[in-house]
Amino acid sequence: MQHWLDKLTDLTAIEGDQSNLKDALAGLAEQIGFAGYAYLNIQPGHMLVISNYHAKWQSVYFERNYSALDPVVGRAKSMKRTFTWSGEQERPRLSKAERSFYAHAADFGIRSGITIPVKTANGSMSMFTLASEKLAIQLDREIDAVAAATAVAQLHARIAFLQATPSVEEAAYLDPKEATYLRWIAVGKTMEEVADLEGVKYNSVRVKLAETKKRFNVHTTTHLAALTIRRKLI
Repeated sequence: MQHWLDKLTDLTAIEGDQSNLKDALAGLAEQIGFAGYAYLNIQPGHMLVISNYHAKWQSVYFERNYSALDPVVGRAKSMKRTFTWSGEQERPRLSKAERSFYAHAADFGIRSGITIPVKTANGSMSMFTLASEKLAIQLDREIDAVAAATAVAQLHARIAFLQATPSVEEAAYLDPKEATYLRWIAVGKTMEEVADLEGVKYNSVRVKLAETKKRFNVHTTTHLAALTIRRKLI
């Protein structure tokens, strides 16, 4: 397993574009006997994935908002260290919804795996997973936590540098009123000023943007405006 971590570190330094990196990750997963890989970058209000999992599974994962249910993501957020997981072994302590999630993942050959989470800038987290069709992962020795975190941190930096295109990312949208209000907010207007400019009540703007913040899972209007600009929604 340590040899695998060395290889992961090495491939983050290879020359070439994002296609080379994605091919190298897929090749590494296959070489060491895993069904596939997934890199997730989880930011407040936004998540993107680079993976060679089955395209249908990736699509369903976002359509059904599985990230909120996924026990692997939950453990990564709380533990922030390398761990192995198995849908079968964890079954007795899972909720009905979580068991259903793992059963659905198993339909696509995802039954167990190794996940390495790392903390990234501004309250974000990245995690790298190698998934297996086996019921459980058997390791011959404990994974070096420092080496694992270092390798994934370098992978995260490389993906960010390449501005790699996600395999899939959470769908985001603004309705016409949300977009209009946030365009004003983005140029420095207060909600009171937005209400005056648009000829509506202050409460209409406040409630509308509160609903939008909840949907994007952010807590401030400033963060919401920044996020929608970054996602090119306004």
